[in-house]
Amino acid sequence: MNSDFSIAVHCVTYLATRSEQIVTSEDLAHSVTVHPARLRKILSLLRKEGIILSKEGAKGGFSLKEKAENITLDKIFMLTSEGTLVPKCPEANENCIVGKNLSSILINIFDDAEKHLMNYLKGITIQDIIKEINKR
Repeated sequence: MNSDFSIAVHCVTYLATRSEQIVTSEDLAHSVTVHPARLRKILSLLRKEGIILSKEGAKGGFSLKEKAENITLDKIFMLTSEGTLVPKCPEANENCIVGKNLSSILINIFDDAEKHLMNYLKGITIQDIIKEINKR
């Protein structure tokens, strides 16, 4: 899995903790400690999916469109990381019983694993993450 998922969760959680204000991409980039261009790409995905809102201009920035308790991690995973669990298999010897079959078997295994992960992530909200942060 790439880091886009954790960056997106970080951004959404950060926005949820500041629900009464507009947050600039600079503030988000400082919190996440990633390059602003990479952050804007992820913020664009979140905006297109309807998870966050953006406002342009001098007093512009980002805010949540949804309530934190309605944003589940499976939505963010699908947006940022779907299909990333599937292993990359090298070219294999088609004359070998293992080489001929292993790639498709592993793909099926990891497709199933991703389905289980998605079901698990459906039960976790951004609000759950905020509660966990507040415990620490």
